[in-house]
Amino acid sequence: MAFSEHLLITAITLSVAFSFVLYAYVKRKINTSAFIGTLALGVIILLTFGLEFGYAGLLALLTFFLVGNWVTRYKYDKKAELGVAEGNKGMRGIPNVLGNGLAPLIFAVLYAVSRESYYSTLFLLGFSGAVATACADTFSTEIGEAEGNPRLITTFKKVPVGTNGGISLPGLGAAVLGSFLISIVCLAFVSAGDKAPIRSIFFSVCLISGFFGCIADSIFGATIEDKPFYKKRLQTFLHAKSVTKNATPASQFRLNKHGVNILSTLSGGLCAVVLGYSFGVQMV
Repeated sequence: MAFSEHLLITAITLSVAFSFVLYAYVKRKINTSAFIGTLALGVIILLTFGLEFGYAGLLALLTFFLVGNWVTRYKYDKKAELGVAEGNKGMRGIPNVLGNGLAPLIFAVLYAVSRESYYSTLFLLGFSGAVATACADTFSTEIGEAEGNPRLITTFKKVPVGTNGGISLPGLGAAVLGSFLISIVCLAFVSAGDKAPIRSIFFSVCLISGFFGCIADSIFGATIEDKPFYKKRLQTFLHAKSVTKNATPASQFRLNKHGVNILSTLSGGLCAVVLGYSFGVQMV
């Protein structure tokens, strides 16, 4: 693709993305911090991917932004009655931006550092897998909480709707759908001139990684989300008796859902990198 064509597509994608983000801000679907954070994330993604892949990265993030906001409204009143709906009528803040955008940003930066090397393709896959995970998890949560009868992923015992680590068949199906949508969009990273098997493998790796990352999110939710962690973790490991049940709040912290989102999107991205390396995916 010629430089002028890259420039035109990037300009169009950037304009459309900004328009949708501005609309979401005006309609109070995101607050001011999320508005600024989303714009900053988009600019950094554009700079790290450059003209060649900048539009593809923005398109993937824009797709997640749009469908993520849409699916949040799915049976919102029912979820509100159950006490599991997003607060502030689904309005997103900067923690949501960081929770879902930090891992893709990391892979984008790694791509920029390794550009034109063998590993650059793997980091494109990492970015795609991370975004697919974010979308899969959002779909799984929003649809699963409205439709499912969850079971805890670690024990498969029935748990109340909204329990950390709960999974259901509708939620798992929604996760596949969310990952599928992003996987389709991320084919924009693969040029039309690349061989068909590369496109198929790229899509499959992204799809699998998104679903894997969503499962990882459930496991993290069941095991470490909102559980107390102590600052002196090494001391706890070596001298368990030195940490008592009466530990003060200042000596511990809890990993919230946004922290778990970062871990799960990183997991999905790393899964994509590993699978891409195993299959020998190479585009540059």
